[in-house]
Amino acid sequence: MKKRIAYTNEPADVDLENAKRVKDFLPQPSALVLRKERVVTLRLDDSTISELKAVADQKGLGVSTLVRMWVRERLTNARVSS
Repeated sequence: MKKRIAYTNEPADVDLENAKRVKDFLPQPSALVLRKERVVTLRLDDSTISELKAVADQKGLGVSTLVRMWVRERLTNARVSS
């Protein structure tokens, strides 16, 4: 910011001339962009869902997160072996 802002109602006890500049702590705008994900519906039988929940709980993950990780791993392995 090269243009200096002229404050009209600054408190009298604040010394802006000797103030310290704080490093920007906000993330880059690219880090704030929402991921483009779509919802996929998947039908599974009760025993498969129970097994998924057990594995997800054991790993400390949600079922959807676990399935997403497994799909990505499988796609990566398929690309490598092709």
